[in-house]
Amino acid sequence: MKKKSKTGQAVVRLIDRIFGLFLAAAIVFGIFGLTLEWILLKGPSPALRDSFVMTMIWTRRFDFIPNIFLTDQEIDDIYYSHFETNATGASTDTSLITIVAQEETDANKGPQPDAYGITDEDGDGIVIVDVKKKGFVGKMMVVYDPSRIIVGKPEVYGGYGMTLDALCERYGAIGGINGGAFFDEDGGGTGGWPDGLTISDGESTMMGHERTFVGFDENNVLIVGDLDAEAAAEKHIRCGVSFGPALIINGQGEYGSYMESGINPRTAIGQRADGAVLMLVIDGRQMHSIGASFGDIRDVMIDFGAVNACNLDGGSSTVMYFNGEYVNSPSSASGTSRALPNGFLVK
Repeated sequence: MKKKSKTGQAVVRLIDRIFGLFLAAAIVFGIFGLTLEWILLKGPSPALRDSFVMTMIWTRRFDFIPNIFLTDQEIDDIYYSHFETNATGASTDTSLITIVAQEETDANKGPQPDAYGITDEDGDGIVIVDVKKKGFVGKMMVVYDPSRIIVGKPEVYGGYGMTLDALCERYGAIGGINGGAFFDEDGGGTGGWPDGLTISDGESTMMGHERTFVGFDENNVLIVGDLDAEAAAEKHIRCGVSFGPALIINGQGEYGSYMESGINPRTAIGQRADGAVLMLVIDGRQMHSIGASFGDIRDVMIDFGAVNACNLDGGSSTVMYFNGEYVNSPSSASGTSRALPNGFLVK
């Protein structure tokens, strides 16, 4: 496949950035004007109201807009209701995952599609697939051996986190995606302090709020649910981060109303029945891709065969890195990775 030149990629990125600026201006001064906003927030559709509020909250630059007609308490009620799900109280059924060693290539037949129709052409155990749906595009990284997945973090917390490429360099990883929540009260995005439970190299750190946890146990099975450090230790979790909501638990997708709220860049991680890890990023806030809801990425994960899956930090944090380059189009100001507290990396 012929790759675009770096100049061409830079031009496309510049066009996307310019479009983003015009889109932001349109949101503020036109599309979501006061009259339309009143209809959205005070009209007959709670689902439409919630979607608008969640989109604005995650956009950060416009998170003040819902306050024009809603109180802080009303906004908080909407926000936190979208992370409440019965699924996080469920116990991951590890028997549903049977880790299968990647089949060796038949020299006479060449690379063969796996049971899900994906072919590892170069035999490195990693395949990146384009995701294209109505309104958004993204990338799915399929990693056949789940033991290769780790959680990388800065050497110490505080101050600034690390960009995804720097995390990969620190751990000698070939690639990865952004991970869990972090404190970002002023929107500065320093990524220095994680929010929730983080486990890296078997060591746990708990800061801030309790959130849905997603991580791998000692048998390399992805566990999704409400876990504190003690429960994680009992389940022998070797690595993981906190965010949410859960998207799929034990093969059952989540379908609460909160799943359709907010159109933004998204990141998620999941696991197929054969143990292969699915790492998804969806571009957003750009001309080529507006963004996706939780329900959208749940459906993508189902399409790719996920038995368990969880949403990770999104927005301008959404990023995928592989073989020395960023393979998606992040919405961050730099066009690459913002400073992060952690990430799911591939060794």
